[in-house]
Amino acid sequence: MLPTPGFRPTRSDWLHAAMVGALLFALYAATSSRTVEMEDDGLFILSSYFLGVEHPPGYPLFTLIGHLFSRLPLGSVAYRVHLASAFFGALTCAAAWLCTRCLVAGRLPAYLAGFGLGLSPVFWSQSIIAEVYSLNTFFFVVLIYLGLRACPPSGQAEAAREQPALLALMAFLFGLSLSNHYPLMLLVAPAFGILLWPARMALLNRLGVLSWLVIAGLLPYVWMVRRSWMEPPISFDGPLQTIQEIWFFVSRAGYENVDQSASASWLDQIKFFRFLGGEVLAQFALLGTLLAAAGVAAQRRVWGNRVAFFLAVAFLMPSVVLLLLLGFDYDSVGKHVFHVYPLPAYAVLALWMGLGFAWLTQRYRLSGARATAACAALLAIIAMMGARTNIFTDHGWGARHAQAILRVLPKDAVLFVTGESDLGPLAYFYLVEQARPDIELYQSRGLVLGNRLFHPLRTSEEQKLLRLRDFVDKHPPPIAYTAEFLGGYGRRDHWLYVEIDKTAPADAISVDVPDAALPFFEESVLMESESNAWVAYQQDELRRRFAVVLGQRLRRGQPLDPRESKYLAILSRNFYGALGLAEGLMKSKEQYAAGPVIDALDRARDLMPADLNKAYQSRFFYLRGVLRLDLGDRRGATQDLETSFSIWPVADNPVLTPLRETYAASGDGKALQELEARVRTIKKKH
Repeated sequence: MLPTPGFRPTRSDWLHAAMVGALLFALYAATSSRTVEMEDDGLFILSSYFLGVEHPPGYPLFTLIGHLFSRLPLGSVAYRVHLASAFFGALTCAAAWLCTRCLVAGRLPAYLAGFGLGLSPVFWSQSIIAEVYSLNTFFFVVLIYLGLRACPPSGQAEAAREQPALLALMAFLFGLSLSNHYPLMLLVAPAFGILLWPARMALLNRLGVLSWLVIAGLLPYVWMVRRSWMEPPISFDGPLQTIQEIWFFVSRAGYENVDQSASASWLDQIKFFRFLGGEVLAQFALLGTLLAAAGVAAQRRVWGNRVAFFLAVAFLMPSVVLLLLLGFDYDSVGKHVFHVYPLPAYAVLALWMGLGFAWLTQRYRLSGARATAACAALLAIIAMMGARTNIFTDHGWGARHAQAILRVLPKDAVLFVTGESDLGPLAYFYLVEQARPDIELYQSRGLVLGNRLFHPLRTSEEQKLLRLRDFVDKHPPPIAYTAEFLGGYGRRDHWLYVEIDKTAPADAISVDVPDAALPFFEESVLMESESNAWVAYQQDELRRRFAVVLGQRLRRGQPLDPRESKYLAILSRNFYGALGLAEGLMKSKEQYAAGPVIDALDRARDLMPADLNKAYQSRFFYLRGVLRLDLGDRRGATQDLETSFSIWPVADNPVLTPLRETYAASGDGKALQELEARVRTIKKKH
């Protein structure tokens, strides 16, 4: 089952691998979005286009490569940067073809591994957007290929005289890979120690030279720091001018609360392991995964202990071990964030699948025609699974959301944006497409945009708040926020954005949804349910916010117009709509009636998704606790408020205010002291 001893790719092999890459690149180019998408897509496009600094740890290599692609003379800037991911996704699968040829005799198993990886749902999804994961997997697979050439499996000839050159190339490429996504590459580094064990003396003898080659691969980080001093339009946390600031940025210290959620528990990890198992089965349409399992069973006999152990460790480190290291909350967004991390593990699965297929054809002595038909049928099934995720999905939702905000925003407005749902797409249209040049765009926490009002790493939270207030007080209206809102001012809630009203009391709220925003609500929010978890999360939040506005506008004894009645009926059948309706009724200017609020909360309870975000779970119990408090049920209110805080134990949970007031009003000083101690512990830890 092994290839010819001393296997070296021939010209024909290189052409076959190139064909795999070319066909997949054509597929990725055809299915890539022509505009900006959600998540980090917008920020990677912007940092590539402006040679800026992406979020920690910076990903400087992708930024430099993305900049080259952004200069291509075709399509939109967004599409050009998407092509960078497509290019390296295609190259990864060509390299997987070569890896399989190094490991298994015959070209058909190599086609199954290369095309199978390229057509799998998650890998395909990361090859059509601006993200670092196709480039990261490219480095991983190329390093496997070079390692197999330098230290072949048992049963093949020993490494030839080019081993020193191969080890030097591996050192440099490993350094470059760290300039793209060092956390994932450091996780798989121990596996390469196993693969290169026969060359350990050569590695030790040339350690100095190889170390310098790794350092040379890290030079993009030097460029990134120097670039931050030039204050480009996109510069996360910049400028980085001290060792402490550089280390804080590169080490991702600011993401500690993200990687280790305060509300995550062992139950979340168990659910994630179950989720990972389902993802592994789904990538190669179950049949391919079963073939990979056969490959796992046969690999020691075919490749020997060293290569088998290497592949096992390379699979486990970015999947099982990574899950043990992370502390994510198990919810729809947490699953979506994690699901791309095991891509190196899926590349290993593709190699095992190639071996399993070779074993099957040999075990049952399939003819060439039957083996080819079986390979084609399996690839067709994998392609259908991948197409369902990557073709039959809405790639333009984030762009429509941003365009809707820009369309309804008042003239000469100042707009503060926050994160993935609004910052990337809005900044792309504003800075790249030059939409709405009359407005000013700021990032509310000063993290990303170069026109920041304060340096995020050198300004305390109190100073940030003072500078924001000073800016708002001195700047003429309109001043608006898309997500977060600066307290201490009246507000006009327009659904897609909230406008500061400096003439009204701090607790004053008026609501008015512009007519121009309703087509987006009806076509892209009210009825649509997107399969992409991140888009679905934003749709759910917009449903909740619209229901809040609708609930505030309801007046007892006044009939609704037909359009509002339709909205109310549809939103009431959705958890987020029902939750928002209850919140809006409780915020109404009139003294709200408890009956409709109880009905809305009961519907929300019955409609609560199993993988609901914990902030929303906490919000439900918070609202029900406040309702019970208003109804005089102090005991029930305390239970709900405590449940709300235990579900989402963060220092800025709004439930803390009524919970403190409840304990103070009841004279329960001990409970109040215990609550304050818990809050202090949380602040100290996070």
